[in-house]
Order: sequence, then C-alpha cells, then structure tokens
Amino acid sequence: MDSILISMGVFAVAWAGLWLGAVLANRMPRDHLSADTRTSAQIGINMMATLTALVLGFMITSARSSFDHATDDVVEVSTSIVMLDRALSGYGKESEPERDQLRAFLARATARVAPDGRVKQMVFRVPVTNVSLLTQLQQSILNLKPANDAQRWFQARALTLSGELSRQRVATSEQSEQSVPAVLLLIVSAWVVLIFVGLGAFTVHNRSVRVVLVCSALAFAGSVFLILEFETPYSGIIRVSGQPLLNAAEELSH
Repeated sequence: MDSILISMGVFAVAWAGLWLGAVLANRMPRDHLSADTRTSAQIGINMMATLTALVLGFMITSARSSFDHATDDVVEVSTSIVMLDRALSGYGKESEPERDQLRAFLARATARVAPDGRVKQMVFRVPVTNVSLLTQLQQSILNLKPANDAQRWFQARALTLSGELSRQRVATSEQSEQSVPAVLLLIVSAWVVLIFVGLGAFTVHNRSVRVVLVCSALAFAGSVFLILEFETPYSGIIRVSGQPLLNAAEELSH
C-alpha cells in the first residue's frame, strides 16, 4: 500500500510541476520563449531526463537484486530443511525426536504462508527464536549415540546441514536493510519534478502533448513503484513466493 501511495505521490508532484511550468511560461518575457530558447532549454531537460533514467535503472536493478536474494533465501532454507530431514531419516528411528524439532521449526515459517504460496507476513526478518530452535536441534543431534559407521556419517551430515541452515537464517536477517537509500529516491523524485517544470515551461501545450506527458509521468511513478515493491519482498503487491516452504513441509510430512 505504501508503494502505491508514494508512486502516486510522485505522479502528482510531476503533474504539479508540469502545471507550475505552464504558469511560469505565461509570466516569462516573450523573448525567453523563442524557438532558440526552447531548443537550448530542451538540451538541458534531455540531459536531466537521461541522467534520471540511468539512475532509476540502477535503482531498479539494485532493488531487483534484493528481491532475488530474498527468493534465493527461501529456496536455500527450504532445501536445507529437506536435506537435513533426509539425513536424520537415514540415521534411523532414534532421530525421530530431532525430526519433530525440525518440523516445529518449519511450522513457524509455513504459518506465515497462505495455501497458495503467498507470503502473509515477513517470514525471515525476526530469526532469533528460530535460530534458538536450531541451536537446540543441533544439541540434540550432537547428543545422539551412533552405533555404527553409517549412523556416524548421517550424524555428521546432519550437523553440517543444521549449521548451514543456521547461517542462512542469520545471513537473511543481516540483509534486511534496503539496498536503495531513501535519500536517493527523494533526490530522483526531485529531478523528475524539475524535468516536468521545464517541460511545462518550454513545451508546446495541446491535448496530444499533454497525453504524452501524462504517460511519461506515469512511467516515472511506475519506476518508483517497482523499486519500492522489490525493496519489500515479504509485503506489498509483489512478494516472494513461499511455495518452497510449503513443498518442504509436504516432503517432511511423509
């Protein structure tokens, strides 16, 4: 919801900038609106528009990278859980209590995922409790008494996988900060407003031109919307899929 409101705010201020430019044009001396003046002004406007487009492209790429990292986090954690359960299963019936602990850990994550795979709440941003569960699980695995080489191998494998799972959970929490600073987004939004002020002052105004400029303002607002959505992968309209967690839960139920 915040991303929609902010992007619509960017559209509104861009449109207000266009209107402000038109008001300024009516108050400027006529010689400041000659063809040569308009051409010179358009050069500066085009340069600013190009710079804004480049920075917005960089910001979208950076935000998309954060979104992809969040997607990879879900897949990696789900994979580690399944592999850890298989290792415990290979150890034998003696590891059934540890498998129950692993299911309890997974249940805390899947409780935040709807049946269609849509994440209802932030899955990984508050990991302290879940990491404590993993520490308890590691202690339980360490306390197992293997009776042969096969059980010793599965115990060692389970300890390795549980360690990787703990690292993944902590690393996910440490990556919670936004990759695109809010100040940068504010500066780019200010550039957009300046561009539309210039367009309002030095562009011929008719219905066709206004339609094109409205579409341009919507494009800028859409870019801001994408940036904000990719920056919040566990909330908003564009979300990370929790389906890998549901698949892992189904696998562990067998």
